[in-house]
Formats: sequence, C-alpha cells, structure tokens
Amino acid sequence: MVIYALYHIYDDAVDEVPYKQIKRIGYFTTKEECKSLIKIFKTYVGFRDYPESCFKIFEYEVGKEYWRKEFLS
Repeated sequence: MVIYALYHIYDDAVDEVPYKQIKRIGYFTTKEECKSLIKIFKTYVGFRDYPESCFKIFEYEVGKEYWRKEFLS
C-alpha cells in the first residue's frame, strides 16, 4: 500500500540563520487528494505568500523502513 504525504516547505531565516520551514498538512491515499488540497491551501494565510512549488508530495510505502540505515552507518 502506498500513501502520500503533503507538506509545505520553504526557506526561512532567524537572525540571518537559514533553515527550512516545514508544515506537514497530512497523509492521503491518492496524489489527487493532495493536489485538491493544494488548490485550497494556497489561498490560506501562511501559504498564499509562497509559490505553489513550496507544496511537496512525498510517496511512502506502508510497512517500509526509511530511516534505520542512515542511523546505523
């Protein structure tokens, strides 16, 4: 089974220290659900001042490990 995670990600800075601002919007069963929500969220405060390219859809397979290998190196 595959799920899709929808995020809003953009570069920001505090006291000239750069970082990524990341807002997780949710997890969905189809990319189409994510795309429909992007159309809505891009009109909301906190989202509308950024390009639509800040919305990111990530695909994940349920039951698959994604981080373990990076911590064991």
